[in-house]
Amino acid sequence: MMRRRHKKSRKGCLECKKRHIKCDETRPRCINCATVDRECQYSTSTTAPVDMAEGSASRSVSGGTSPQPPGLTVPGPAYFSASPSASPSAPYLTPLPIPFSAAPDPAYASPQPQPHAFNSKVDLAHMQLLHHYLTYHTDIYPFVQGDLHEIIVKMALYGSEKERPFLLHSLLALSARHLSSVSSLGHQGQQQSRYYHDLAIQMQTQALTLFNSFDVEYFAQSMERRVPAFMFSAIIGFHALCDMLSFRDDDFGMALNRFTEYLRLHRGIISVMDGYWEDLKRTELGIVYQMAVPNFIGGEGTGKECDDILRRLEGAGLAEEELGGVRRAVNALQYVFDAAPDYNRRIHVLCYWAVLIPPSMMTMIETGRREVLAILAYYFLALHYCKEAWFIGNAGEFLLRGLTRYLGPEWEAWLKMPMRMLSEALEAEETLPTLPILTNLTTFISSTMDAARNLTVERPSQDDAGRIAEIHIAAMNENPLLHAQCPTPHSISSLQRFLEKEVTGHIRGSDGGILVARDPGTGLIVGFVRWTSPSCPESVKLEESASGAHDIEGCRHEFFDGYVELAEKAKKRVMTASGLGETGCYHLSFVCIDPAYQGRGAGKMLSKAVLDFARADGLPVYLESTDVAVKMYEKLGFRKVDFFEMRIPTREGSEELEEVYEEVCMIWKPI
Repeated sequence: MMRRRHKKSRKGCLECKKRHIKCDETRPRCINCATVDRECQYSTSTTAPVDMAEGSASRSVSGGTSPQPPGLTVPGPAYFSASPSASPSAPYLTPLPIPFSAAPDPAYASPQPQPHAFNSKVDLAHMQLLHHYLTYHTDIYPFVQGDLHEIIVKMALYGSEKERPFLLHSLLALSARHLSSVSSLGHQGQQQSRYYHDLAIQMQTQALTLFNSFDVEYFAQSMERRVPAFMFSAIIGFHALCDMLSFRDDDFGMALNRFTEYLRLHRGIISVMDGYWEDLKRTELGIVYQMAVPNFIGGEGTGKECDDILRRLEGAGLAEEELGGVRRAVNALQYVFDAAPDYNRRIHVLCYWAVLIPPSMMTMIETGRREVLAILAYYFLALHYCKEAWFIGNAGEFLLRGLTRYLGPEWEAWLKMPMRMLSEALEAEETLPTLPILTNLTTFISSTMDAARNLTVERPSQDDAGRIAEIHIAAMNENPLLHAQCPTPHSISSLQRFLEKEVTGHIRGSDGGILVARDPGTGLIVGFVRWTSPSCPESVKLEESASGAHDIEGCRHEFFDGYVELAEKAKKRVMTASGLGETGCYHLSFVCIDPAYQGRGAGKMLSKAVLDFARADGLPVYLESTDVAVKMYEKLGFRKVDFFEMRIPTREGSEELEEVYEEVCMIWKPI
């Protein structure tokens, strides 16, 4: 089994050596021990502590910037000499492990960031991390979307001078953590992974140093000050979850220790807001309750997946208070199973399950109560159901199998249900229908512009639906019809949620009809194409969905219905005039590219992939397009055959139908 490489800490404390983690050697109590309130002991009391202002820190100051692995175009951040007085005594996360699937290349040995280093300057690396977070925040931090994302970014960028820095650094650390996990494979990819891994540690250390520079009383003085502390605790907790899931310990006892330490840290959110939850509802973060609480916190799940464990717990002789606590924890997991195929709801519960479990259950986990450890099997199974998330991967399966070995044969009956569900999930993954292989993919990739040559075209998984919906909204943002149909930020957010759910169902139930372009350098989706055809007849036009616009809160139905009527009439005219009514055709419904990647050939690449399918079937392709994309389609061989227009209000919010919106009907025929 591969293990994470790290330099041995010869002067570290006994607890860190016992757990095989790097110790920062802070005395009298190291940061790792301080994090989980553990007794910290050193083998000798005479060894002098390391001077963090010397060594690699002072050397890198003279150089100005940190070493940079080959292939990176953005320089790393400067390593800064630590202030002698900078010695944080409050919690610090265990150094970030390299993901199991991306172990670092020993040939690239970057210096460890200095835990007490501190920087107020902004360099290109910071800008890169900020841009990456703003662009891919839905993937990076899936709980924070829509209005909540805007609120956090506003706090981090425009909050008070005291509170803004620690929030911003925590987001930058999370961005670097994501980049360390999605870096491409191969020698260069491993170097990049190590670079971003070290950068994440540095950003996280700075964030914690900034946060811990405040006295506790500062945050207690007002609700306005508690809100940033609450968000910071949430981000740090999620970061800790990412770290915990990336370890692959042979000894499950060690893995259980890591999991317990993570639970303690993430539950710090509770202490920050203890006694002030009702006040939080009246702040701008009240949206957390609107988004999360009504949907999956409270009440009872409807599925049967957790019935077996609940029945066994009720007969296990637990005290009434203990039984009530474990019921609430199991019910939260039932919401994960009930949420299929809604990826967002699943991932929300998983990210905050640590906060939802009651103190009585936390105590039983810490003491190793076997009945309660069996509940973790369902948590690990739920993790597997979200394995496509960048911070999960195969962690759920790994931990569930490890727990089964740890508890032994006498607990086999308790774990029979989650193990059976895991086997069924793995079998289903192996038998998922596959998209026909694009045999000439190399040909049409090489014919596009150089910037697109590194993109890959593939079929998405269900867990890509959130990113696809995000790209849809971003790519269509300049389209005036979108804002006529969804005139408010709330309705836009509702539309994005609708799209994610609709796309998830489409991917789950179809063997075609959607492709994505992925950047192999980051693993991120940069665009997608959707279509219908005689072999993929599902309706993918938003306006044609069975529930359609009526499921979108705050939308203006008249502009959905009006568009549908005009588009259908135009298509019927084209089909009749072209004699295609009987033979059928492909309908290219959406080609949407992330604005950051537009102009690089991704749209052309995706469109050509669909044309290849149509050519193989000997069928034409029909589409509607605004003027912006007409030239691209004409270069691909489409020709204009019709058009339609409708009057809509201007984006400024006028009720008058002052703007004329037009779409061109185009058709392509195989040669």
